[in-house]
Amino acid sequence: MGARAAGMGYTGLATADLWGLRLNPSAIAGLEQATAGLFYQQHYLANELTQQGLAVALPVGKGAFGIAADRFGYDLYNETRGSLAYAMRFGDGFRAGVQLNYLNVRLGQNYGSTGAFTAELGMQARLTEELWIGAHLYNPTRALLGTMGEGAVIVEERVPTLLRAGLAYTFSKKLVITAEGEKDIDRQERFRFGIEYNPNKVLFLRTGISTGPVQGHFGAGFRVKQLDIDLAVVAGTPLGTTPVVGINYRFP
Repeated sequence: MGARAAGMGYTGLATADLWGLRLNPSAIAGLEQATAGLFYQQHYLANELTQQGLAVALPVGKGAFGIAADRFGYDLYNETRGSLAYAMRFGDGFRAGVQLNYLNVRLGQNYGSTGAFTAELGMQARLTEELWIGAHLYNPTRALLGTMGEGAVIVEERVPTLLRAGLAYTFSKKLVITAEGEKDIDRQERFRFGIEYNPNKVLFLRTGISTGPVQGHFGAGFRVKQLDIDLAVVAGTPLGTTPVVGINYRFP
């Protein structure tokens, strides 16, 4: 989801950000400059659970196009995803976006692979000068990855369907607070909260908390001219911590 979101409890549904391509595609309509980014994270410090990705967003008129790709896993198991998105602004207070993804899951040692197309929809709306809300629906068609079993016992493996909603409240130019909820139709609800503090033009300090399981989030960002460098760490489960690093470049 990008290092900025990771440092804020995995929140970002209602903010303008390049990594809306992994949270809410409507977010890229709020970008004023073409932006490209890379991220890397290592879940629980395990080499087999690394994830890396890239994203590019290009504002065009009242809208923006976005492409993204990421890979999770290692030789014996990995997931790869590629995405194409378009988002549009409707005035100064409403954004909407659509995105198409292709997901491939591969097992090593010649066990094969499978893939599926998924779609997602997102929106962001400004209720007041300080308050934005966001909503996101991932995989409304319940895309099928494959089936297992035979005869009367057949199990379908489907891509998760997620519904998310949240808000971002700007207390001042230096402080933003976020809160979100997520519902996977096959699992319990998850809740996420985040804070971003910007004491000066260069430094961003972030923290947050998320449930399912409960995790603490901490992060920092550094802005040097057109370059943003973001660092985060997610901690709180018995499996260990997850470091995340991201780099975004805003083209002049």
